[in-house]
Amino acid sequence: MKILHASAEYFPYIKMGGLADMLASLTKEQAKTEEVYVALPLIGKMGKEPKWTGKEVKALLPEDAKEETIAVSLLAKARFLEAEESGLKLYFFESELFQGLDSIYGTTDEHYRFAIFSYACYALSQILNVDVYHAHDWHTALSLGLHKNSSHSIPSIFTIHNLAYQGDHPFWMTGFLKEDPFRLVTSPFDHNDKCNYMKAGILSAGQITTVSPGYREETLREPNGFGLSYVLNKRSEDYTGILNGIDAEEWNPQFDKRIFQTYSAANWKEGKLKNKTLLYEEIGRPHLSLDAPLIGLIGRLTYQKGFPTFLQAFLERRHLSHRYVVLGSGDTETEKAFFHLSDTFPDVFYFYRGYNESLAHKIEAASDFFLMPSLFEPCGLNQMYSHAYGTIPIVSRVGGLRDTVEESADPKFKTGIVFEPNDVGSLGYALERAKDLYDSSERDHVVKNIMNLDWTWTKRKMEYDFIYQRAIELLQ
Repeated sequence: MKILHASAEYFPYIKMGGLADMLASLTKEQAKTEEVYVALPLIGKMGKEPKWTGKEVKALLPEDAKEETIAVSLLAKARFLEAEESGLKLYFFESELFQGLDSIYGTTDEHYRFAIFSYACYALSQILNVDVYHAHDWHTALSLGLHKNSSHSIPSIFTIHNLAYQGDHPFWMTGFLKEDPFRLVTSPFDHNDKCNYMKAGILSAGQITTVSPGYREETLREPNGFGLSYVLNKRSEDYTGILNGIDAEEWNPQFDKRIFQTYSAANWKEGKLKNKTLLYEEIGRPHLSLDAPLIGLIGRLTYQKGFPTFLQAFLERRHLSHRYVVLGSGDTETEKAFFHLSDTFPDVFYFYRGYNESLAHKIEAASDFFLMPSLFEPCGLNQMYSHAYGTIPIVSRVGGLRDTVEESADPKFKTGIVFEPNDVGSLGYALERAKDLYDSSERDHVVKNIMNLDWTWTKRKMEYDFIYQRAIELLQ
């Protein structure tokens, strides 16, 4: 089977969130048995230099260039450059719209950039003559509308990674979609008097997926449907929640070259102690107590991640012996609050602003617990990484977190600590239970349990295979 994925992110080339990791690990697994391609924008600042093959592919189908619009002109000058990665082919969209970007998001003309990219992905699927076309999030959603209207439609899947980001824009900004090469009727995409790219994907795809069963159920109701629950309910029979997996080669404490000391379930105590010791030295806090439990936090500092709840719970539970290492960037006020804590409580709190892949691995390896106070979480990957590293997750009861972490009374089945979202008291009590667990013999059982969990892509790939077959059958 020939599969083309279209995405704005793909690790290690372009990474802003979990989408990059998810797609890289999924396609790596698929490439073991299928012919897999990935379409990506080529931006000015890449995380890694691609291994170019020298092959180029056009980004405009001849039959769609009937009129000389600005979009047609841009696509005629653009092209896809082919590269190889882990047994699959990457096609980077080279266009003047993306070449000067240091970051894939945050520009004022995203509605136009991603519309052009979506068309190019649609054209690439026709040129490569793939069996299945798989688009990810609103950035590529318009390509599904093009597929639906095409006389050469290809079985299509749309994966929602985060419904909070929908790519909705005033209609006066999207009038170009009625012209060549798009020729779309945009009225069905109307949501709150805006052209909503996410809605376009939901209405147009053959099959729809999201990244956990729990999140699927949440998005069928408001407020977690972010205004689109009614559309998803109309398509509920074609809407499936498939839990993400992780790359067991990339995230494995036995072979991880980024951490200070590799370890396994057999010697996790020694491994974690060594990693904690050297992490404290690297961040300039060698005086921190090695006997105190270390809690790691990694992520984008956005409203979704629930960090204000954590900040209040931290201050209310200052008497606990926990130490904290935080890695992330985003909301300015949250960054300021973390810097303040780092300066005020240097013996307890450390904050690194930005993102550092190597440091993320080191924090996972050194931490005793990993905190995810999300208000909503489509899937989450860090709780799975934490399991692999013997780091007990402390998570809010939402989305994919409640699908993957269970606080059972029986140590044989306990895989973490769970609290209620946006509840300072519940999170504070969870921090107290973490301290009790750290001091008890039960911790040994829990760590060995979680390090033996299987969050790899083998089963999840089979679930996607089933969805692909359903999409193919719809067009037969």
